[in-house]
Amino acid sequence: MSTVVSLVNACLMASYEGRVPPTWIRRAVENGLAGVGVFGTNLAPPEPVAPGAAPYGTLRDDIAAPLRAVRPDVLIALDEEGGDVTRLDYHRGSPYPGNHALGAVDDLGLTREVARAIGADLADAGINLCLGPCADVNSRPNNPIIGVRSFGADPGRVARHTEAFVRGLQDRRVAATLKHFPGHGDTGTDSHTALPDIDRDLPALRALDLPPFAAGIAAGAKAVMTGHIRLPHLAEPPATLSPRIVTGLLREELGYDGVVVSDALEMAPVLDRWGFGGAAVLAWSAGVDLVLLGASGVEPALPQVYEAVESALKKGELTIERLEEAAARVAALRAWADPVPTGLGRSGSVPTGTGTGRSGSDTGRSGIGLVAARRALVAVGVPSPGPSGPVHCVRLSSEANMAVGVAPWGLDRALDGLGRLASALDVDPGTDPADIPLPATGPLVVVVRDAVRDPWQHATLDALRTRRPDLVTVDMGLEPARGRLAAPLLLTRGAGLANAVAAAELLTGRTWPGPPSGG
Repeated sequence: MSTVVSLVNACLMASYEGRVPPTWIRRAVENGLAGVGVFGTNLAPPEPVAPGAAPYGTLRDDIAAPLRAVRPDVLIALDEEGGDVTRLDYHRGSPYPGNHALGAVDDLGLTREVARAIGADLADAGINLCLGPCADVNSRPNNPIIGVRSFGADPGRVARHTEAFVRGLQDRRVAATLKHFPGHGDTGTDSHTALPDIDRDLPALRALDLPPFAAGIAAGAKAVMTGHIRLPHLAEPPATLSPRIVTGLLREELGYDGVVVSDALEMAPVLDRWGFGGAAVLAWSAGVDLVLLGASGVEPALPQVYEAVESALKKGELTIERLEEAAARVAALRAWADPVPTGLGRSGSVPTGTGTGRSGSDTGRSGIGLVAARRALVAVGVPSPGPSGPVHCVRLSSEANMAVGVAPWGLDRALDGLGRLASALDVDPGTDPADIPLPATGPLVVVVRDAVRDPWQHATLDALRTRRPDLVTVDMGLEPARGRLAAPLLLTRGAGLANAVAAAELLTGRTWPGPPSGG
């Protein structure tokens, strides 16, 4: 193995498809690959978890353990933001609310405790690098990719909660990653599919988008992830590939000397134009330390990256010194994130469709997610106490963005767990409201997500209300402007499982059985 390949591996994070790490990725780790990213494609639907068992044992045993057996200090990373964006609970829904709910409650101690609980769960699963929190200020309400992932629209509030979240995660010796630098909050385009332009000059960026990153850096964040976003007033290439943004703005102006991680190079705005090899060279040249390739097509991408680097070195487009600098920063991160302890378990009863739950041993984490989700609820004209009988539940399905993926959402499982589900109906997008069957009597909730941003959901909700004026709307998305949705209305400020349980409790007047979930 050449010196160049060794250096590239030391600055590279790859992934694979399927659950168990295949031979090629284990060989790459043996040859010095810095890290492995875990994506939704690696997370098969879970088997039932027995009471008393560690809830993330299969992820730890099937993914983390085989990789650490090859090299104990390998970085293992995943997106875990709580709420809508979860990988630990990708097929169950998160037992924690996400940033929108935490920012709305605005209790910094609570945010730190939720982050500590998430960090403990990550450690249980063998994960030592969290690709979160989202430090973006959601200044555009119709942002298609950030939304409830943000602590809010106020830079000061987002900064305070970003700092608290970083400290909470790193209290558990799990490295936090601020994303998506220099700020993805003012975009109308999803950067997974196209390159967003952000019309911000440098003074506006300093005032609106950079404060949360500065706060997270001051809190000691071990990593910062760049966004595939273009700021025409600052630089032509996307931020990930821009020396002015990565080196000039992040390194020199904000004084950050930790690991800079790229967003996944497989994302269309980067891959379609530069390919894996070309994009990796430009990212390292711009000042990125750890290049994240993505979830798919990675095995054949590795030789492309090696060849592109060899060529760039010969042409003077990249230097050995830059790669050595990046490798040293990544090595320092690996040293800080020592192999995580395992077997801590998760305490409390975690909501499932049957309400049986699963339990662990750490009573210090019991229920913090549900506590936070309850505090985030906003009820407008919702009858109290709730109905004494079972509830009919209609969910107007919506297409989730790629960051959310297939994580389940809705109220049916939570109502079922409380013994108060009469019926459940999922309605596909575009369905004619006249074709949606509604019960003539009995409590009815219609569950939506970001209805004010989805003309079909909004129109369908209005049509259903003419047939059942007593229906209760439950919006599990970004909090709409006051008056945009008619009462009775319940806002959860997120679609995690904890949000659903809190809403179901309020609607039925019942409390989740046993120790509450969420930590």
